[in-house]
Amino acid sequence: MLGAPSFLILAPSAHAQATAITGNQVTTATVETIDPDTKTILLRDHTGGLVTVTIPKDAHNLPHLQPGDQINLRFFQTIAADIAKPDTPLPESTVSSAKGLVHRHPHGTLISFRRQRVRILAVNTTNHTVTFIDPDQITRTTTVHHKPMQALLSTLKVGDEVDVTTMDAVSFEVTNRTITPAVTVSEKTGQQTPAEAPHPQQ
Repeated sequence: MLGAPSFLILAPSAHAQATAITGNQVTTATVETIDPDTKTILLRDHTGGLVTVTIPKDAHNLPHLQPGDQINLRFFQTIAADIAKPDTPLPESTVSSAKGLVHRHPHGTLISFRRQRVRILAVNTTNHTVTFIDPDQITRTTTVHHKPMQALLSTLKVGDEVDVTTMDAVSFEVTNRTITPAVTVSEKTGQQTPAEAPHPQQ
């Protein structure tokens, strides 16, 4: 799932770039439904609201979830913008996932880097807005909300290409299930030298 960047933030340097935290949340939720075809999970949070989570197709190493599971969910998001150098390759999106146990509860971690290159069409430093065209050739206008960074829009000019990276880090723990790790004990005995057969007496 690759969405449009919510805003661009740039810092002054020889190679303008910046990173900002755009999400940091801890919550509890109940798994309502799971659609394996669309890889979506419908969650009901502690306030009763419904949230749909889409699992990237490349995320395979995650704990199995089922309707009714109670989970503790942690979400962290950043967005970074970097003026692309001329003739550099297009950025690639990546996904990594892992599973394990935390206090015997199934635990999963998912980290995705969604990368896309946009082209600047207009910059309005008075209104702190920037207009760009995304990889789907859709024109978008967005507002830079971080006040310390708003003045830095003047570093952009029409025609600049900017690589935007959205990092989503999600970890969850299934609290209603516990797993006892299997313990295997193996013992390696010493190798005995076979006894020599007695020689027949002559």
